[in-house]
Amino acid sequence: MSKLPTPTEILGQSFHFLPQESQLLLITSVLGTSPSWLTYTLLHNSLTNGENVVFVSFTNEFAYFREGGKRHGLDLPSHLKKGTLTFIDGFSRLFLPSAPTPTQSIPTATAPPRVGVIPSRGGPVAPRQVPPPQTAAIPTDHIKYISLGPSPSLATLKQLDVIKTTLQGLGSGAGKPKLVIEGLEVLIAAAGVDVRAVEDLVYDLQEISSTATILLPSDSALIQTSPSSTPLELSHANLVISLGHTADAILSLRLLDTGVAKDISGVLKVTRGAGNLGETGGMVEEKEMLYYESDAGVRIFARGSGGH
Repeated sequence: MSKLPTPTEILGQSFHFLPQESQLLLITSVLGTSPSWLTYTLLHNSLTNGENVVFVSFTNEFAYFREGGKRHGLDLPSHLKKGTLTFIDGFSRLFLPSAPTPTQSIPTATAPPRVGVIPSRGGPVAPRQVPPPQTAAIPTDHIKYISLGPSPSLATLKQLDVIKTTLQGLGSGAGKPKLVIEGLEVLIAAAGVDVRAVEDLVYDLQEISSTATILLPSDSALIQTSPSSTPLELSHANLVISLGHTADAILSLRLLDTGVAKDISGVLKVTRGAGNLGETGGMVEEKEMLYYESDAGVRIFARGSGGH
């Protein structure tokens, strides 16, 4: 099992002073860096503290996170069973006409068992039964799906309301749930959703969650616009910049400016967002740290400390 840093190790004491209601946390990354460990850090912290979490992904299905969480000692299926975690899959059925509800069963054809015949020189041998391959069961009670159809329209965008209704359902108890969304750029790039609609969606969801964490790529080609930039590039840049201006804190992952190092994976920069300029302004400690991701886990350390 690999070790993950805690949110306090990343944000310092700033983590305890961030707003406890309607907080917006933006995590950005570039090609060559993976924000997955930050996602697992936040999930681990929230779920082990008994908080409700709604996790939405438009780039991966639950099986991907199940395996990743297992490497970090995080048993996501058990949290699904407990009901503290709800996973909304916006990847595997995004362009299908409709998504089955959690109470619906997915029809499957009943196939006869496979039969294998063992060749023999002495004559025919009775066929043996070959059982179908076994796969690990995933609890589906708290997995929901988003389907916009082959040609998304304004009407099908109502399917995104499943995120809001899920948050509202969990928020009827003690405290608002936490929200994590990765892959919102897919809605713009592949589904053709207007960037303003995506921004409005985030702000609406932020209001009904205790913390809304958004993960977005921030490669220079995507956010440094020019007169020759495509509409897609402009939309992506607008989304990242807009959320950055309203976030309470921004965690940015990038590669070393000097190139690749064998004991350093990249740079983690913590920035105070414009959303933190109100009554709680100045609470987020801005800093840069190095991090190293390996099979043993993730270490974060100051420059010149040699990873200790």
